[in-house]
Amino acid sequence: MNKKIDNLKDLEYYGNIELLATTVLEALKKAPTEKLEAMSRAITQITFYVNNLQTDRRMYDKAMSEYRADKNRAVMRARAAEKKAEELEQQLKNFNIFKPLKQ
Repeated sequence: MNKKIDNLKDLEYYGNIELLATTVLEALKKAPTEKLEAMSRAITQITFYVNNLQTDRRMYDKAMSEYRADKNRAVMRARAAEKKAEELEQQLKNFNIFKPLKQ
């Protein structure tokens, strides 16, 4: 996905979760209740869960980028090898000792 869009979504999430967490924490300090404590725990769990998803997404993106780079390097090496083979075949033809390789 687009890195810039992902960053904007992350910023929006962090702003929203910070607002929610701060509001619940302030209310919890003023008048602690079981419901507010449950909400505080839920916010913490949601934050850790989303952080895990974000980490997974970044690791996936990194792995895909590395796989693409590896593939591109392999293609470039194959092209270079083919070019070199053609050059060597041409040299052999020039010396009249060319015998095509069986494929």
